[in-house]
Order: sequence, then structure tokens, then C-alpha cells
Amino acid sequence: MMKLRLVTAALGVLLSTTVAYADFRDSLLKRDTIVVGTTGSAPPFSMIDTSGKLAGFDIAVMEKVAADLGVKVEFVQLDWAGLLPGLVANRFDVVSSGVTRTAARLSSKDLIMLSPYIINGVTVTKLAANDAIKGWDDVCGKSVGVIRGSSELDSIKASLPADCLGKVVEYPGWTELSLDLKNKRIDWIGMDYLGPAYLAKSDKAITVLHDFRSPKTQSVAVSPSDGELAKAIDPLLAKYRADGSLNELVKQYFGEGVDFSKLPADPTN
Repeated sequence: MMKLRLVTAALGVLLSTTVAYADFRDSLLKRDTIVVGTTGSAPPFSMIDTSGKLAGFDIAVMEKVAADLGVKVEFVQLDWAGLLPGLVANRFDVVSSGVTRTAARLSSKDLIMLSPYIINGVTVTKLAANDAIKGWDDVCGKSVGVIRGSSELDSIKASLPADCLGKVVEYPGWTELSLDLKNKRIDWIGMDYLGPAYLAKSDKAITVLHDFRSPKTQSVAVSPSDGELAKAIDPLLAKYRADGSLNELVKQYFGEGVDFSKLPADPTN
């Protein structure tokens, strides 16, 4: 009788685990595969490496997640401006491309923002030879380039005095931004700190101010139709933050780690 009870209990656990495991697969666009939207043009979050393959922090995070969930991962490249609308249109299960956890996104019914996978902030990127810009106080009235559809513009406005912001020019990605900066069509780039700081290490023509403002967290956005997938991925991100494996990826791709014990509060407005 005792053996029968043990077998029955074990079977119950197995069945409940199988049901939970199957739930997130049932909502995927392709069963056994997580379809991920990413830019491929925001080094080192998402980029094309020297061999022509998609690489970067976001790619590594989602490959690790997929492996731990026992499924495949498929990446679809798209300009940033089309990624979140594509998620709403059910083109992807996930968007993994340095998505900032804004108040609007955290409260949105069109997507599910997961817990933080990195800490970042907005800063000034400029030509190294441009001595007219030494800090935030020097950018008033000067033309700035930003990524089309990104959240950085709001952070920039919050970091500057009223009526300080000059002409704003939008671009699809870093390649176009940096080219126009070097051709002096814009005076500075308003973007996150970690990405440009990584790129500046191999491009001496540009420099990034270490004074970054509006500390923020970024993570993965999941389609609202993939609620069970969100529930499966978020505990993994928490585990990666706790066991140090996430910070190892941060160091690998950005050259410096972050202190996850000092996460900024989630924005509320």
C-alpha cells in the first residue's frame, strides 16, 4: 500500500510538472521554439559578429533561457521601431533587444515586461575631438541623434533644463547615428551608456561621458498571449541574477558588471 501511495504521488508530481511544462509551449508561435524579435544593430546588445552571425548579450540571454527550458530559439531581425509593434501583432513570442522597463511598458496590456536583466542609463556620446561638449551643460541647443522609437528621448528631456533640447533627429540604429555624428550632421548622440561605451573602446573617434543620468533597468518583453512563457522565463532571470551567471554575460559583452543588489525602483510615471 505504501509503495502504491508513493507511486501515485510521484505520478501526480510528474503529471503536474508535465502540464506546467506543456502550457508555455502551447502558446508559442512554433511549438518547441521561442521566436525572438531583435535588431542585430545595437552592439553589444544585439549585433552581427565578424563571421556574419547574429550575436550579443540579448542573443546569449535568450539562448541560455531556451536551453534551460528545453526548447529551440529562432531570431528575427527588425529595426527597433518595428519590434514592439511586431510583438503586439503576434509576430514574435519575445522581444530581446535592450528593452527599457518604462512605466508605460510595465503597465501595458500589449506586452509583459520581465524583471531586470541589466542596469543602464542615458548619457552623451560625442566626437572625441569636440571640445565644445564637455558635459550635459554643454548640449543645450545642439542637435541630437536618437534611435527611432526608443525611450531615451524622455530620459534626455528629464536630464536637461526646460527649453534646452535642440533639434532631434531620429535614426534606425547605431550605424546611421555614428556615421552622421562623424560627418557632423548632428552634434551628439543621446543613447544608453553601456552600448556606446562598448563601441567607443574600438572607435577612438567617439567618446562617451561617464556621467549617465536617469538610471534604468532593461529586460525582455513577452507577448501577452504568451503569459505562461513569461512565468517560465522570469524565475530563470531571477536565478541568473542570484547565481552570478547573468553578470558573467554582462561582463563578457560590456566589459564591466552591474550590482543587481542596487536595482533602481521601477518607474511609475
